Amino acid sequence: MEMMSELLSPMLRVILILVICGFIPFTAASFFMVVIPQKEREFKKSITEMGISTSRTIRDSYSVSRYIIPVLFAFLIFFGFITAFTVGGNGGGEFVDNVFLSGPFYGENNQAVMSQSFSVLAWAFAGGFLYAAYNIIRRLRALDLAPGVYYSAGIRILLASAVALIFSFFAGEESVTNPNGVNELFKLKSSLPIVSFLAGIFPQRILNYLIERFRDFFANESVTERSLGLYNIEGISIYHKERLEEIGIDNAQNLATASLTQLIAETPYDARQLLDWIGQAKLICYVKDDIHRLRAIGVRSVFDLLKGNKDRIVLREIADAVGLDTPILEVVHGQVVNDRGITALYNFQENKNSPARDIIATRAVEEDNSFEDSKIIKPRG
Repeated sequence: MEMMSELLSPMLRVILILVICGFIPFTAASFFMVVIPQKEREFKKSITEMGISTSRTIRDSYSVSRYIIPVLFAFLIFFGFITAFTVGGNGGGEFVDNVFLSGPFYGENNQAVMSQSFSVLAWAFAGGFLYAAYNIIRRLRALDLAPGVYYSAGIRILLASAVALIFSFFAGEESVTNPNGVNELFKLKSSLPIVSFLAGIFPQRILNYLIERFRDFFANESVTERSLGLYNIEGISIYHKERLEEIGIDNAQNLATASLTQLIAETPYDARQLLDWIGQAKLICYVKDDIHRLRAIGVRSVFDLLKGNKDRIVLREIADAVGLDTPILEVVHGQVVNDRGITALYNFQENKNSPARDIIATRAVEEDNSFEDSKIIKPRG
């Protein structure tokens, strides 16, 4: 039995390393072999429905070359941590005194503190890996496995490890007993595995909490920055915000000037939803905080200003109803009407909402796929 245990233990370690590290390239390969063709079909259907003519393809945004470095980055992070925990954490051996495991006790060769730090890092890695695996699989199922997901997975492990390790140093090396005989640090030290595991899942929330606590110490956010925030757009949640930030869209102004075809290609959101967000973002850029007044009477986006050929009388009635200056609303309406880009987006939205267009687009994509299949199976000669 002892001999089998000795043989099985190294084998289990190798299997664990292969499973955890192999998860990264396996999901990337699955995305290109299975998901990309499906995403390409949906992209063609959307642009056909809206009557858009473009040379952009899905593979322009999801090329293999863009994934090499992110996948390698995540792979090396995972490999380094899991190898250290499976090979380096044999138990019974002594740790070499180092600043990462010892922290404020560096130079004292304190094995208790280093063992505690090693355990904390292991639990932080476990939480970070489980969350990263869940997020990658979820994004894979949503046809939205962007290269940045692998960067986020690796950085999450590093951030979670740092947060958990710093927190563990507060517990110190020994428990302290108060005059009443109650162990002050027992609960803190016994909760370290739980805190470390949660740090792996929610590292950013801890940082956000600290930022909120010390917001007054840093530069205050301006009124314009608050009014242009993505949360001012109806329908955008924290997940949508984080996803848009991955492609450089941090506020309403960025979204208002973003390329529609790029957003359709590089995000998992439907064209109708994207058009609605862009229309809202453009109106927010015009009216800023007054957007809430206009929404109260059903004017949510620039497209609502285009509907019904609104004349000066209607605009005056709208302005009076929401408490805006009539000249301001007239100027905004004039700019919207004369903006060819907004008019084009409005026409795209109308085409997208047309049932007839949906049927035409579906047939066009099916014929295109049939043509591609015929080229593949067509015999030579």
